[in-house]
Formats: sequence, structure tokens, C-alpha cells
Amino acid sequence: MRGMDERTTKGIPRAGVGLALVIPFLLLAAATGLRGAAEADPLFLSAADQGSWLAADKGLHFAGSLAIAASLRVEGRPRGTALAATFGVGLLKEAYDATVKPRRLRRGASWKDLVADLAGAAAGVAVLSAIDR
Repeated sequence: MRGMDERTTKGIPRAGVGLALVIPFLLLAAATGLRGAAEADPLFLSAADQGSWLAADKGLHFAGSLAIAASLRVEGRPRGTALAATFGVGLLKEAYDATVKPRRLRRGASWKDLVADLAGAAAGVAVLSAIDR
């Protein structure tokens, strides 16, 4: 783009884009460290507690991630940034599930939710890429 500093991506400083990719992973790592060694709860729920691949919860993760990624693409964010930011939101949600979520609601992260988040983000980017052609 004309008039933009070459150290930016769509008006966002490249350092900011890099941080957007790294911060969710750091937050998840910090959240797992906050759990403490005294807690016996595992970080991830058992496969049985995560539910079916076709459970409504997985559909919500997919649809929410699709909406976020597509919205970011509509706003002009690059594909990689839209994918990373959307997946970062999913990581933050799972960090919440693993650390803050009330125990009575089965505290723990779900790798199946993360897969649904990533699939939804990829679908959102793909849909907008097809429309942009």
C-alpha cells in the first residue's frame, strides 16, 4: 500500500502481528502453570468427557471461529493473521476451561474443541478467499 511503512501489515505493525500469534500460546502455558501441582485435575478432559465430534458444542466452536475469521478477512486482515487470531481466541477459551471454569461444569480443556476452532477458522478464510476472486 502506498504511504504505509514497510514494517506494517495492513496498518498493523509487524511486531504486533507476531505478538498476536505468540500471546495466546503464552497465556495457555501460563494458565496451565497457575493450576499448581496440588491440583489433581488434568489439563485436558478425557476423550469421553470431550463429547462426540458431532456434538453441538463442536458445531458452536466451528461456527464461532468461522465468523471471527471471516470477519477479520472482511476487515482486510491477511489470511495468516485471521487464522492465527481466531485460533488464539480458541486457545484462550480452552485456557479458561482448564483454569477458571467452575469445577461443577467439568473443568478442563478440549483438544476436540481446538480442532473445531481451527477447522472453522480455515473455513472462514476459505469462504472469503472464494468470494474475493
